[in-house]
Order: sequence, then C-alpha cells, then structure tokens
Amino acid sequence: MRQWLEQFNRMYAVWMQGRYGKDELNQFLLLVSLVPIVISLFFPKVLYVALIPAGFALYRWYSKDFAKRRKERDTYIRMFEDVAQWLKVQHRKWEDRKTHRYFTCEQCKAVFRVPKGKGNIEVTCPKCGDKKIRKS
Repeated sequence: MRQWLEQFNRMYAVWMQGRYGKDELNQFLLLVSLVPIVISLFFPKVLYVALIPAGFALYRWYSKDFAKRRKERDTYIRMFEDVAQWLKVQHRKWEDRKTHRYFTCEQCKAVFRVPKGKGNIEVTCPKCGDKKIRKS
C-alpha cells in the first residue's frame, strides 16, 4: 500500500507540473463551499450550491493560466486586507471603549482616537491636519 501511495504521489506531481495549484483564494472557496454542504443536511437541494465555489476552486487549482490566477488572487488579497483592517479597528475600538473615543476625519477618512472625559477639545487629524472641535 505504501509503495502504491508513493507511486501515486509521483504521478500526481508530474501531472501538476505547469499547473497553478492551491493558494489562499482556493482555500477560501473550499471553505465557503462547506457552508451549503452543512445546510444540505437539512435541505438536500442546497447541496448543488456548494458545487459552484468548489468547482471554481478546482478549476483554478488545475489551471495553466498563471497570470489570470495571480490577478484573481491579488484582488482577493486586497479585499481581504481591507476587511481585516476594518475588523482590527473595530476590535481596538471595543477594547478602548472605556478610555478613548474614536473619530473619523471628514476630509481623508482617517480614524484616530482621543482620551475620554476631556470635555470639548480641538482634535487634529494626524494624516491631513484638519481641525475640529469635538466632545471627548
């Protein structure tokens, strides 16, 4: 059995040469396809919905068009970084909710914090220098 698995791994490696393989987007698509699979335990027709992201992940995995796959991956990474940054700010706001107040600059949309309980203060955006009077 072990010899057969080693031979299979060699054959698979030869077949995968020149193909894109797995990346973060493929992993995400496969995880997304698990949700309809779990739901299909209660509603069997939902299982077909799982085939869409799983099929696209397999298509990307075995594709030979590296340029398009990299472009798709880069787009996914950019979107994921934006979401991750937003979640990081929300987590920080929650942790600092008793000691600090957060403001968003109206000019450049930068997020910054000031200590609570200082009354009306002039806040200056660290990015663009815009000044406003705000209650902390």
